[in-house]
Amino acid sequence: MNNEIAKQFVETKSILENVDKTLALEYAIWTKDKAKIKFIKKLPPFVITNNFIYWCNLGINIGSEQDKIRPVLIAKTKKESTICTVLPLTSERIKDTRWYHVDLENQNSTVLIEQLRNVSKLRIINPLRIKGKLVKITLNDWNKINSTLQKYYALTEWK
Repeated sequence: MNNEIAKQFVETKSILENVDKTLALEYAIWTKDKAKIKFIKKLPPFVITNNFIYWCNLGINIGSEQDKIRPVLIAKTKKESTICTVLPLTSERIKDTRWYHVDLENQNSTVLIEQLRNVSKLRIINPLRIKGKLVKITLNDWNKINSTLQKYYALTEWK
């Protein structure tokens, strides 16, 4: 390992030694996992399709960003693309009153519209299956999500 890489690891270790040990371990594991994802470059052996739900490794993120391995809705992708746009889902419906959270009809999950992000397909782990069937959102869910996306991501009035 060259000296600059070693120096960066030493500085990172110094930071991690001064934070909660559980969080430091989570971060260290994610650093290793991210290196595997990035450098081994193993694309999933299955097709990634719009409007279906997949398991995705979102990693360890900052603040309130959704992280860890969680279900995501594929909002947009193209077969030839190496990235996809995902909407993270909660593992349980949150039943809150935020207009930009959409509870799914056939899933105990809430779509977090404000967490929309682009990810590498390398982060996609597996399709979500129930009783062997791939999980797809309903047309009603699609309409609600699409409408909410249009409202949430429209630019605010320019002044």
